[in-house]
Amino acid sequence: GIVHRLDKETSGVMVVAKTQRSLSVLSRHFHKRLVKKRYVALVHGNISEEEGAIIAPIGRDEDRRPRWRVMESGKHAETRFHVRERLRGATLVELEPITGRTNQLRIHCAYYGHPIVGDELYESVVSDQGSSPLTTGNPPTSMCLHAYSLAFHHPATGEWLEFTSPLPAEFVSRLEAIRSQA
Repeated sequence: GIVHRLDKETSGVMVVAKTQRSLSVLSRHFHKRLVKKRYVALVHGNISEEEGAIIAPIGRDEDRRPRWRVMESGKHAETRFHVRERLRGATLVELEPITGRTNQLRIHCAYYGHPIVGDELYESVVSDQGSSPLTTGNPPTSMCLHAYSLAFHHPATGEWLEFTSPLPAEFVSRLEAIRSQA
């Protein structure tokens, strides 16, 4: 069974359990936050800090689009970030979701004023508030958010395992295009 999910626009590594017992154990590990998930994202603008945390509650608003957003009545949500590279008009960041809310990384980046490049839903929310979109040739056809590392204890042996996935070609091409403009 599927232990966790990625947004359909997000690339990267996932874990699938082969047995019901493994599914139960791994699901419990995810719920107890014993799993380490790391993502790489290309975001609009330059983040001035080297690292930090975005702590903002996320809730569901049935009356507005997008339905999930930062709101006082939402549930606690925390994302840590670390800058990997500053580019012209963009920042390559590593993201670690401490909690696991729906669209958390996308919402937190947009809320922080640095939406993920290619995120049509949350880019527009911030642009409506005055943020300028990144213009580097053709707009991306996919979101620049990649689940590059997933680590957890093996459900049967307890051995600590880490799996990684390289950036997809379109993400790499987008980075190279931005770097070449510097």
